[in-house]
Amino acid sequence: MITSVLTQKKTPSQLQLYIPGTNCPLQSQVSLAKLTSFRVGGPAQWYVAPRSLEDLQASFQWAHYQKLPLTLLGAGSNLLVSDIGLPGLVICTRYLRHTHFDADTGRITASAGVPIARLAWQAAKRGWEGLEWAVGIPGTVGGAVVMNAGAHKSSTADLLFHTDVLSPDGSMAQLTSQDLGFSYRTSILQGSDRIVTQA
Repeated sequence: MITSVLTQKKTPSQLQLYIPGTNCPLQSQVSLAKLTSFRVGGPAQWYVAPRSLEDLQASFQWAHYQKLPLTLLGAGSNLLVSDIGLPGLVICTRYLRHTHFDADTGRITASAGVPIARLAWQAAKRGWEGLEWAVGIPGTVGGAVVMNAGAHKSSTADLLFHTDVLSPDGSMAQLTSQDLGFSYRTSILQGSDRIVTQA
């Protein structure tokens, strides 16, 4: 049940709902099949696609306040969704795509929704080394951190300096590679109530 007041905004075609504090529409019964690589699956009960960190924070806090089940969706690669769909709120990070290459430190900062393969290509075009293994990885930066994505005997854990994570209460924390307890294709963030915002 949705108990808090949602913001309503009129568009030429329909009345749209917005989570308070966001600028992205809250949609209901959105088909997840078109958002996954396998092109199967039922609808999300509620769906939102933040375009800023502030939208992500507000959406995450709202779901927590409403006691809604929460699912994070990045590129939707290798993800099977039941035909029944997903209850609660699905937050899609695919529009969170900020990247910054710091030539002074040799570090890259990328938002959770940045495709890891695209980041690898961008790095290669700049003559940066280390992400070559990620060229064939279909997921996003956020997913790569959570599952310690890797290939060709390299992994996210080998390169990650730190990641920013968001808690349900809206607080942010910065975790180092050591903090994340990486092992083969896993980290402490799997099953956690915190989400990656950037790394």
